[in-house]
Amino acid sequence: MKMRLLSVILLYGVCGQLLSAPTVSKVSLSVWPPSTKFFTGNSVGVLSCDDDDGKTVDGWTVKRTRAGVTEMCGAAAGLVLKNSLCQLELSNPSDGAYFCESSSGQRSDEVNIIVSAGSLILDIPSSPVWTGSNVTLLCQSKEGKQRNSDFNKNGERIGFGPEGTLTLINVQKSHEGLYSCSAGVDKKSPEFRLTVRDPPPTTVKDPSSTPKAITQSSRTSTPQSTSKKDPENTNKKNPPANNKSKRKDEEDEWDWLPSSDLPLTVSIMSGLVSVVFLVLV
Repeated sequence: MKMRLLSVILLYGVCGQLLSAPTVSKVSLSVWPPSTKFFTGNSVGVLSCDDDDGKTVDGWTVKRTRAGVTEMCGAAAGLVLKNSLCQLELSNPSDGAYFCESSSGQRSDEVNIIVSAGSLILDIPSSPVWTGSNVTLLCQSKEGKQRNSDFNKNGERIGFGPEGTLTLINVQKSHEGLYSCSAGVDKKSPEFRLTVRDPPPTTVKDPSSTPKAITQSSRTSTPQSTSKKDPENTNKKNPPANNKSKRKDEEDEWDWLPSSDLPLTVSIMSGLVSVVFLVLV
């Protein structure tokens, strides 16, 4: 009897822990200052693994991949772990793909960060942009905007920006390529790639093809085929409306249950119930 009681208590305790466990939102790599391009000689950049609310998540580590080698913060040159944050030293030029990884192997999206020793940097989106959007290119020096800048694509001049900016209107696939900016003959930024992608297609439903319309058409065609049937048989095949409402009420009683977003939790609970059932039997 004691064994059965302990099993039931254990089951309730574990189920309560599983149901009350907080859900983990998406984790991403945050960079401060908010940029992916830095000059050497500046202060340090701070990298952290944050959730959607901007809070640092425990159990995640900042890593970097460059030249095919993946390094962990705190064990790589230029990446110093301090107060649970990863500091990127900007004393030497470097580039790489940075990301967050959990102890179970989950990974965030990569962020390409470049530390340049040059005199100019072109600020350009590092992630793909949608076709039809506008993209602004910004030529920067260590002092700020580089006025009177020339902008280049694949080594050819495409425009001039007196304020250090150039906007590409309604970008298309043909805008993809390597971009750079320059000022005079002695100042030129490294080349950065612009990638253009088509936006995901949007699905527009035809009102005439909705399930409601189909159900309505099928109902309007049934009276001709069923009007000659025996009323008694018709009553047997068509249950009263109150039965439908009763089933609806029974279904509504289960609306409080959580959705099937936790398949692992459900599997564990099912296993525990099976164990307890065997003990009770």
